[in-house]
Amino acid sequence: MENFPVVDMANLNGQERSATMEKIKDACENWGFFELVNHSISHKLMDTVERMTKQHYKNRMEHKFKEMVASKGLEAAQSEINDVDWESTFFLRHRPVSNINDIP
Repeated sequence: MENFPVVDMANLNGQERSATMEKIKDACENWGFFELVNHSISHKLMDTVERMTKQHYKNRMEHKFKEMVASKGLEAAQSEINDVDWESTFFLRHRPVSNINDIP
């Protein structure tokens, strides 16, 4: 199996800019995702984005559920939303140090 793309943001400002842009294009077209390294985004900011995103989608799914219950006349039903559909999710994960090269 081929390794998924890893894009080094430090290369965008140097002689490797064109190759890096091509790598991003290829990753978007053929993989749909890639890992960014040397992006200079703080862990604190990434944690905040992850927390806020999860809360937003949790609130949104609860709202959708309440609308669905009301439209079907099921107001007395009690339920908890634990499984979120893929179209309504976003997930951001990071590690202090990438271990991508350790993965076989």
